[in-house]
Amino acid sequence: MTLKLAIATSLVLSTQAFAQNSIDTIIEKYNVAHCKSELSALASDIIGEKKHRLLVSNQTSKGDFESLLVSGVLEYKDRQSHIIFSMSHSGGHCDVAYKESFAVKNPCIVVREEVFKKWLFKGKLNDQTHVFSHKRDDKFIGYMTSTKDGSYCLVSRQKTAS
Repeated sequence: MTLKLAIATSLVLSTQAFAQNSIDTIIEKYNVAHCKSELSALASDIIGEKKHRLLVSNQTSKGDFESLLVSGVLEYKDRQSHIIFSMSHSGGHCDVAYKESFAVKNPCIVVREEVFKKWLFKGKLNDQTHVFSHKRDDKFIGYMTSTKDGSYCLVSRQKTAS
């Protein structure tokens, strides 16, 4: 009975550890003092259960100012993306953001219907780059850039939480 209880406890603890994404491990390892919950919530929302790998690109902590830059890769069923999480704290205010980019082997007109179908068109940065915002969250912005021959589309999404 004691062995069964120990095994059950071990399984529960390993499941809880697995549910944690890498950003939580980074927050602990790098002793992030500010914006922990905001950064963890954003990363949890974006990463979910997806396989990912993150590494710290930069960390600064001077007096009341603290910043953290984390880059990595996020795996979907059909593609991988580059992802960057950033956090800065100054004067008691937290700014947390993420940016994700990936290429799709389709013209942007097709990607528009697949990725940004329900997003609002905000404008154009130039002839190849269109900007969108999520219809329920104006801090969630998307970009599509067509390659010169139109066969690929570079997609970027970014979200800020402050």
